[in-house]
Amino acid sequence: MKLNNYAFNQIRSKNDVKKFTEFLRHQTTAEYGGYQIFDGTRSHLLHNPEELAEFIYFLTIHQKKYKLEKYLEIGYSTGINNTILNKFFNFKQIVAVDNFSADISSDSLLANLRRKSLTLVCGNSDSKLVLNTVKEYGKFDLIFVDGSHEYKDVKRDLENYSKLLSKNGILAVHDIHGIEYPGVNKAWMEFKKNKKFTFKEIVNKKYYFICGVGLAFN
Repeated sequence: MKLNNYAFNQIRSKNDVKKFTEFLRHQTTAEYGGYQIFDGTRSHLLHNPEELAEFIYFLTIHQKKYKLEKYLEIGYSTGINNTILNKFFNFKQIVAVDNFSADISSDSLLANLRRKSLTLVCGNSDSKLVLNTVKEYGKFDLIFVDGSHEYKDVKRDLENYSKLLSKNGILAVHDIHGIEYPGVNKAWMEFKKNKKFTFKEIVNKKYYFICGVGLAFN
């Protein structure tokens, strides 16, 4: 039975984008354009609600032509973003990488490990062991890069993991316009010179924290 008021129904229109954006605001602090006050637990969504809703809308349109079955996430954090995407696309396989060096909510992490086909690889994304482990799972239809925000690390992540993209897959990069993370923007701008891909950016600059999502696809 389909529930019309269920938050995770497919986003098929701009009106659906607006509705889901409003839902996400309740999971987000004011700095990102939400309604919560930052309480230090980092149990909230670390995305701009408008950008994330637009991103999911774009993926929904893409899925009409190409399946999104295998998902790789570089930078799992507490897994909130992972859970939201999985609610929409019900991935057959998820591989996530994180060294868990940032402060996060352990309760939120545990909650977001559940009820999904998830393999969690713990370690630095550029280590040979991590890279070789991820490669064992083959190509991915969606890759989301949101790990270290240092220039050299982002550059390596884009070089290493873009090679694991399936033929009709999508590579997404978070914080491409974050003022606090100029290294992400620098690495992204250099990556955009790659003629193998078509590029798109989803950017909303209305709030205290500016993020931006960069997309690369065949």
